[in-house]
This record gives sequence, C-alpha cells and structure tokens, in this order.
Amino acid sequence: MNRYLIYFSYIGTRFKGVQKQYDKGVPLFKNETIQSLLESALLQLRKKPLNNPVVYPASRTDQGVHALCTAAHVDLEFYNGQKPIYHIIHAMNTFFRVENHDIRVLNVQVVPDTFSARYSAIRKTYAYRFAVVKPDVLPHVPYKSSVFPLPIIEKDRCYFIQNPRFDISLAKEAANLFVGYKDFRAFMGKSLNPEIVTQRNIEELSLIETSSLLPSAESKYYDFWQVTCRGKSFLYRQVRRTVGVLIAVAQKKISIAEVEAMFENPTKDSWNDKATVVPPYGLYLQQVEYREEDLLCDVESKKEIDIRSI
Repeated sequence: MNRYLIYFSYIGTRFKGVQKQYDKGVPLFKNETIQSLLESALLQLRKKPLNNPVVYPASRTDQGVHALCTAAHVDLEFYNGQKPIYHIIHAMNTFFRVENHDIRVLNVQVVPDTFSARYSAIRKTYAYRFAVVKPDVLPHVPYKSSVFPLPIIEKDRCYFIQNPRFDISLAKEAANLFVGYKDFRAFMGKSLNPEIVTQRNIEELSLIETSSLLPSAESKYYDFWQVTCRGKSFLYRQVRRTVGVLIAVAQKKISIAEVEAMFENPTKDSWNDKATVVPPYGLYLQQVEYREEDLLCDVESKKEIDIRSI
C-alpha cells in the first residue's frame, strides 16, 4: 500500500461541491461531487488497485467554486507493489474526458504514509474575480434601470456588479484590517461544530485590477478586479464573506469603523447584514502548498515502474 498525492483542477459549475455528502448514511449526489468522481476515475485503471480507493481532498469548497490547482491524497495497493504514476494520470484524465467531467489531473506523486493533503498544507491561495460597470457608461441613466450585457466567456466565472458607485480605494483600505492573526467568527458561515476554533492567520489580502478572460465588445463596459487571499486555512465561506464586506465598503454601505467592529466583537451575530455574501462562481482555489520535506519518501519508495511495461 502506498499513498499518492494527486494535483488536479476543475470547473465547479456542474458539481455539488468537493466533498461527498450523506443523508442518514445514504450517499447523495452520486457522481456529482469532485471526491466521488476522483474515486470513480481510480476504479477505471487498467491495472486496478487491490483496495477500494478513498480520496481525501485538501479543501472542501462549495458548489460552483473552481480550482486551478488543488490536491487530494489516496492510498492504493497494486499487484507486486507497483506504482504506475503515468498510467494513473492518463487513465483518470481519459475517464474525465470521455464522461465529460470538467476535472483534469495535473500530476501524481508518491508521498509518505504520514502525509495528509488537508492537514499537511502550509498555505492556500484563493482568488475572487468581480467586475464593476464603469461610471462613464451610464452618464444619464440611473444604474438601477439598466443592465449591460455580460461577456459570455465570463458566465459562471466572474461576479458582475451593476452599481457604478464603487470606490476601490476604500476596499483596499478595508483589506488591511483582515491581514494577520485575527478572530474571524463574524465571517464564518453556519457551522455544525460549535467548538470550532475561529482564529486564523491571513498572510495576504490584496486587490488588483485585471481584465476579462477574453476581450469582447461587452467587456469594455466593466472594470475587472481580483481579490487574492492567502493563508494556511479558512473557515466555512470566510473568503466569500470577506469579499462581500470589501465590496460593501467600496459601495459605502459599510464604513471602515463597522468592519473594525466585526473584529472587535467576534461573535456569530456580529456579521453586518448590509454586506452580501458573494456568489461561489467568482471564487478560485489557485494553489495548495506543502513543505518539500513532507513530500519526500525514501529512494526505494519513490521509484516508478517503467511506463513501457504498463
């Protein structure tokens, strides 16, 4: 038995989230979660594993969230202890392509038995993309009465805001309040665990101007922005709530002082209802990072069979 780390990406639009879900022990959404589809793909290997694969994802993102590079680990046992890395990548991607699932395996490697894709992670980077209609687009028409067409390439990829009253400098000022070791209980969605620790360390929260995925006639109506959030771990919906507060501050719905109050009184009731939790489709898990030494096995266990014998 060997432990494998799988790096993969996906477009989350059609999935019910990453983690398998159950109702009174009965599985829900068969073949509609990332975890269940990774396990199904592993069962399609020509040299099938001798055990039943159970995949453990690094992150449990919501329905509609995307991933550019995330990870999961799985224990697999093959005949004669072989570790067909190339075959795993090829067979899984063939399965996803044939079954029309928006998942792609990027790399696979053998890791120590003590490694955990979730708990060994030292850093995760999320990006949130949103666009704001330009003020000069609506010189004489109230913004509430006009909605400009959205770029089709951005469907379910970016959150569009039709209110042109948007001060990005205020959002950047508010972003500074989130950096460091803070209690983010006010920014957490409902949790089934009342004892959860809500202190987190945010290493970076930045806003930069960006562009549409592909220039089009419609994209000229909007200014595109990206929020980058980096830290070891995050609470449920913490990133989406954080972005929602930054947008509310930029729209002058919430003041800087009101954001400070959410940190000064970190309770589940401190969330400011003038902020809206942004939709999941603008969120991307960009990267999951590990220490190099945590990935290293001894020389013998890292050997891979010759792909010509697969």
